[in-house]
Amino acid sequence: MSKIEFFEKQKFTQLWVWCLLIASFLIPYLIPILSNDDISFLNYDSRILLVLGLVFCLFFYLLELRVSVNEQGIHYQFFPIHLKSHIIKYDEIENIEAITYSPIKDYGGWGIRYRFKAKAYNVKGNKGVKVNLKNGRHILIGSQKTEAFVQALNKFMKP
Repeated sequence: MSKIEFFEKQKFTQLWVWCLLIASFLIPYLIPILSNDDISFLNYDSRILLVLGLVFCLFFYLLELRVSVNEQGIHYQFFPIHLKSHIIKYDEIENIEAITYSPIKDYGGWGIRYRFKAKAYNVKGNKGVKVNLKNGRHILIGSQKTEAFVQALNKFMKP
């Protein structure tokens, strides 16, 4: 295995994301309990939905974007959706650029996003590296360390 020049691991750690996620399935259970209403609604089906909500939160907690750069290319993995790392080889790349973007306006949000001739893998923030491919497509990889990411890529990119 070749030496890794750059590595970054990102998770969804934004407080607003977690508040929204947890509130979306807990509020329907908390309102009757807090208002001292009849809580007999907590039947078997309701408990299953509550457990499924907790499982979804656990899945969301496990989500992480892993990016590395070595002499082979850019390796990226959105675990646990991608069970193995994907690679963009240098001979597929036209050019790269560190950019500031609008996640919602430009790509429709965070996560894995598909657009016409474009893909985005982002977890938080509005900075990333846009990898323009020779086939006319591009891949945006969100990063909190764009300068180090580009610097590592420049070591291997042919002028």
